[in-house]
Amino acid sequence: MQEVRKEYELNKNIQTILLQNDVFIFKSEQGKKGVTDSNTVRLKNQITATDDVRPDRNHNIWTGKGDIADVDLDIPETRELADKFLNPTGVEFGRSKHGGRSHRLFKVLDLEKKKHTRIPYTFRDSNTDNTIIELRAHNHYTMCGGRYDDGDTAIFNKADKLAEITWDQLHKQVALLGIAAVTLRTVRVSHPHNEIYKHFASIFKQYKMDQDDAEKIFDVVLETNNCSNCKLSERKGQLKAAYKQEKGQTITGLPTLAKKVKWEANEIEDFKKLLYGVTGRHTLPAFTNSFVDQIVYMKKQNRYYDLNDKEMYVSDVIDVTYAKDFKNGKYTPLKFWKQHPDRKVATDFTYKPATPERMVFVEKKLMVNIYEEHDLQPNSKIDTDVYYGLLKHLIPHDICRHHFLDWNSWILQNKGKKVRHGLILQSDEYQLGKGSLYDVMRDILGRVNAKKIELDQALDKGKGYLVNSVMVLIDEAKSTGSWQEKQQLINIMKTIMTEGSVGIRQLYKEYAEQDTCTNYWINTNHRDAFALPPNEVRYFVYFSEAKRNDALLKDFHNARYNQDLAAGVYADMLARDVSKFDPLGVAPHTIYRDMMTKLADRPVNDYVRDNYEQGVHPFDRDLLTTVELLDWLKKSARVKVSRENDVANALKLVGGIRKRGCEVTGVGNNVNIWIMRDHDKYKNMTAKELGSKYVGFYTDASYKK
Repeated sequence: MQEVRKEYELNKNIQTILLQNDVFIFKSEQGKKGVTDSNTVRLKNQITATDDVRPDRNHNIWTGKGDIADVDLDIPETRELADKFLNPTGVEFGRSKHGGRSHRLFKVLDLEKKKHTRIPYTFRDSNTDNTIIELRAHNHYTMCGGRYDDGDTAIFNKADKLAEITWDQLHKQVALLGIAAVTLRTVRVSHPHNEIYKHFASIFKQYKMDQDDAEKIFDVVLETNNCSNCKLSERKGQLKAAYKQEKGQTITGLPTLAKKVKWEANEIEDFKKLLYGVTGRHTLPAFTNSFVDQIVYMKKQNRYYDLNDKEMYVSDVIDVTYAKDFKNGKYTPLKFWKQHPDRKVATDFTYKPATPERMVFVEKKLMVNIYEEHDLQPNSKIDTDVYYGLLKHLIPHDICRHHFLDWNSWILQNKGKKVRHGLILQSDEYQLGKGSLYDVMRDILGRVNAKKIELDQALDKGKGYLVNSVMVLIDEAKSTGSWQEKQQLINIMKTIMTEGSVGIRQLYKEYAEQDTCTNYWINTNHRDAFALPPNEVRYFVYFSEAKRNDALLKDFHNARYNQDLAAGVYADMLARDVSKFDPLGVAPHTIYRDMMTKLADRPVNDYVRDNYEQGVHPFDRDLLTTVELLDWLKKSARVKVSRENDVANALKLVGGIRKRGCEVTGVGNNVNIWIMRDHDKYKNMTAKELGSKYVGFYTDASYKK
């Protein structure tokens, strides 16, 4: 082998060697990397003798001529690993700043029988527009002498007889080198290494790479990376474990890795091309690989599901829709799909927020994961003061407020997992902002993953809202609910709050057990909204005494709609330390939970509410006293009630306003009068004035009737 010093540019000796290897060289304008000359001009400017080399011109290799192929190593990682994957060959050259090692020539024995031309593997990212590696064959060119437009020169590292190789062999080597380069680049900048290597191992298995090839990539990357914290045996063990995975065992794949290392969609597709190149699937038309990737046959539905538009179709629709891509008429789309080794056949749909993988195994059955990650990105630069201002206004108690934040933050940090207790936020006043706080979580999770339902939907036996929800708000603010309903709701919630699967009947489907990862948030304006039994530990309950703050709400809504408030809150919650939060434990005890238990345990509340809203006498009156109402309830309604205070709580629950120290004829002095209707008319009256307006039960002519 003739060694060539790196500082050597194209000269007579090197030119002689190239011509002996049947390399076609042609001249072009100096200082320009791109060549736009026609084939006729290239033939005219061909160099056939050593004295044709001119220092004032650029010189280029016309690939394909003489069965020559050029491998272009554009990034440092491919140049660093090239010797491990490419066969040794006699000619290496390239930019001087790359040491003359960015291009390698090969003589391809069967090139004329192949239709392939230029095959670039790009893997572009935000920092570079370079290709990872490129294989140039038919009718392309590579500059080998002269100067680039940036002033750099082309130099040779060595020049000797070219290695001979078949096209398939060379292409596989190029693809393996590209994969190894991406792997090396990724593990160098990503942590923890343990996870990254595990994801790569899973991907190699899923894309049907031979285990020997996968092991070689791991060996080379591990050796080159020389990570002091990496245990080589452990990494290789991960690879072997991935290849031992049995059918039906879910393993991570390309979406999981991409999410972890923040690859863009184009980078995912570029990496797929490298994988196809290793496994031989690059020989298929590019659109066919994408077609097979996106079409899934669903056994339970007897339909084809399109992963791109997320709809199901009968076979004729698939064939008609994609017929334009199968122009030669040899195959219909589905006929091709049925013969493809990578076709996907799934049993049913599932909802798995914990993984970005579209295809997952559930109990060894392949399922389509319908979870859709919301595209909102966390942004720590967004001002979130107004969010915490509203939260503190509604929940001024520090411990309770921090638990609220921990509950929401843990769910965002652990999507797909359940907290074994729910939130109940109550306020006497309407439209304080409880729902606005939930709306921020909905903005973060996306509307498909966070739902608002009414009380009657929660009671529905079908419980379809559970199928694909990370979080559900039961908005009970406008619902009164009977005692029976309250008990029924609590009994239902006992199961769905804690169990990992529940019986669900979806539209047009049979009743069946389905997994659920739903977390529950309840807003209400009624302190007795739910019949919580004593020692109930599945609910964190807070009663807010806040009053409506219009200025605060205005600022909040402005920030939410115009300033990406949710993105800032998202960043805060992802960064929040929830290591001490116990998602499997009981809800923290509050005095408000005890109050709700006591209130809901009294049938008098139900009776008063039902009759008040129906306007049934005596609850159609503007003014009531607990003294007379207690006596009337005992004698006439026969409701189980013994304390005046229980009656007072019932009146407060339906919106009554108490006025103390009133003098009422026939009732007594220092009487509490409750304003039940027409509040504006009475609320500013003095105790004496109000007492004069009161008409006692037993002197009321309408009552006597």
